[in-house]
Amino acid sequence: MACMLVTAPMRADEARFSLITCSPGDEAYSLFGHTALRYVDEESGVDKVYNYGYFSFDTPNFVWRFILGQTDYLVASVPFEYFIPEYVERGSMVVEQVLNLTPSQVRSLYSLLEENCRLRNRVYRYNYFYANCTTKARDKFLESLGNGCSIVYMQPEVPLPTFREALRSMTASHPWYSFGIDLLMGSDVDSPATSEQLQFIPANLMKDFGNACITDAVRGSVPAVKATNIIARENKPVATRNNLTPFNASLLLLLFTFIVMLCELRSKRTFWGYDLVLMTVQGLGGCLLLFMALCSEHPAVDANFVMLLINPLVLILMPFLIYRIIKHKPLRIAWVQVTFVLLFFLSALLGLQCYPAPLYFCAAAILSRSLFHIYKERICELNIV
Repeated sequence: MACMLVTAPMRADEARFSLITCSPGDEAYSLFGHTALRYVDEESGVDKVYNYGYFSFDTPNFVWRFILGQTDYLVASVPFEYFIPEYVERGSMVVEQVLNLTPSQVRSLYSLLEENCRLRNRVYRYNYFYANCTTKARDKFLESLGNGCSIVYMQPEVPLPTFREALRSMTASHPWYSFGIDLLMGSDVDSPATSEQLQFIPANLMKDFGNACITDAVRGSVPAVKATNIIARENKPVATRNNLTPFNASLLLLLFTFIVMLCELRSKRTFWGYDLVLMTVQGLGGCLLLFMALCSEHPAVDANFVMLLINPLVLILMPFLIYRIIKHKPLRIAWVQVTFVLLFFLSALLGLQCYPAPLYFCAAAILSRSLFHIYKERICELNIV
């Protein structure tokens, strides 16, 4: 989308900038909300929005680059009347915070954004924690303040959430999407986060700006926001709930595992097909996590202890399992599974990583299945058929 250049002279003493915050939508891509900067110069008849949230699906290998964390976004300016309908239509609340900038700071921010919108400058490498539509707008605002001027945030008295806790709170309405993000995020997102780091979420930046002060030698300390306007109120339809959540699905998996084992005891048979399916899903999931850890540029996906449970090594062990099934030999591979699951539980106890609750039920299913094989072979001495 091309930038709109203003031909009329800018009157900085009458112009103003606002932080526009749009509340989350119901689609997966809109669960975190959105941030933009609005520029209004009534004398020149200009009312437009600088938006860092544009990208193109027509980019070559877009999906592959997105998986690898190599997605390029761009900034562009559009008339405010073109920007706002999308958020009103989806029922999002849109809040405008008029920034308390001096005329020279307005000129500085305007120049920075216009320069950023030039064709050679407008593309940037997207990073959902450190370089997204919210952090880019914030950083340009901070840059416009100039030397000797800074912003001071009111520090909350309550402990701040970790990155993982913040992600969970924003994606709670989409449990499967939330579960998938939780699995991909490694142990790095469990470290304490600062208020500035948590400003990658638009609502956090809006709240922090509302409580912040700008300090300089001339004006002293003044509120960062001098006026707040509600442009659109939230009007989202009530979302339908899906009862098959990851939590419920993992409980069903554990229950089904016990049913399979009970049927095996009664029939004195072993349903190897169930083990092969379970190990295939476990191994393929581990391969995906390993690929993300080794190849993706996404932050915080490398040191992921989930791979102790969703383990790619299981795929290597499967041929040995099949061989021992055919030869009616004891399944020593069960001890390998027990070892990895116990290491998974140990990592949780030691606080190495915070795992989603459904994962514990999956771990219990794998552990009970492995111990059951050991019990049959070592104690019960049931025939392997």
